[in-house]
Amino acid sequence: MPITASGTATAIYQAPVRELEAGMRLRAIANVTLSKCAITDYIPHNRANTACQGTREYDYDPVAIETSFRLVGGERKPDLSGPSKPLGKSLRYRCTTAIHHCTVSQEEEMVLDADDLGKDPSRYKWVVFEATATAPQAKGCKPPEAKDCNVLAVETQKGTAMYWIQADGDVPELDGKPKDATAETKKLKVLPNQSNENKVRRVVYSVELASSGGIDGLQGRQFEIEAKGRIRERLPQAPDIASYIVLSDSPTGIEGRFLISNSYDPNKTGNAGGNCDSSCEAEAAAAVVTILPCDVAAGRRYVNVVSGASRMAAHPGETVDVLPGGFLEVTHAYPAAANASPATGDDSCSR
Repeated sequence: MPITASGTATAIYQAPVRELEAGMRLRAIANVTLSKCAITDYIPHNRANTACQGTREYDYDPVAIETSFRLVGGERKPDLSGPSKPLGKSLRYRCTTAIHHCTVSQEEEMVLDADDLGKDPSRYKWVVFEATATAPQAKGCKPPEAKDCNVLAVETQKGTAMYWIQADGDVPELDGKPKDATAETKKLKVLPNQSNENKVRRVVYSVELASSGGIDGLQGRQFEIEAKGRIRERLPQAPDIASYIVLSDSPTGIEGRFLISNSYDPNKTGNAGGNCDSSCEAEAAAAVVTILPCDVAAGRRYVNVVSGASRMAAHPGETVDVLPGGFLEVTHAYPAAANASPATGDDSCSR
């Protein structure tokens, strides 16, 4: 996405919107990592391909980022220049050379009333998650083309995503939404970059969706999840702290159905984070779109937050502290009978 002096909005994600009605609950959830380009990102032979290659180099700090959700029109694709309606407030971040992996986790939720709808609610066909990057030193690039612009790299390989939820006002919800606010570990080991991250990944928070005897009742249900983590570090260089949310068969499991990417592929965990300088906190949200028969057969009844730490010059024995104040919570739970896309078959766990 381009960095400009005045700001050029870029739609990172988009999703179709069905007809809006008063009383409908809307929720948008987006996770994405935007990286400030470093000199090594421009050198093809120095590291794996990055989105920075072939773009205009820069070395200034900081880059200001603003993100938001918008309802827009458009038939076959979103029309970003036409009538629109903001969904919630904008968030602002700063991306620097020291803190160059900037993970954005944003969510907005509202219940529509007649005033929200306006005179013609049918004109809103899409929801988009937009980001704008600005810096006064940015070189002009009009119209924005990668080769002429300073850019932030969108880390598409991490498997992050946007979820769009429209729940009619009469959709029932289940009681007993679990929450875990006590960290399962007080420290995370720090791994040298490029090492096997699974060696240091640990479940920090876990909630049980059903007992072992009640797992069959999970089939077809849908859930919305929120999580927050807090870290303190005292290392010579800011480590990278990254996390993901997984539906697993054990309260200590780090594999299964990766909820941010809605995939079972261990290469698409949705693992995202950023550099942590002294202390930091991060929030994330996700959705369990539908509990499938293959999830039930595999015994997946736990939702876990999995975290890990790494830095380039890490030494054996390095750790970071997990601070109080984090949590994992089921915020909404829907019965299978309310699911417009019920679970069928048992072979979808290969995606």
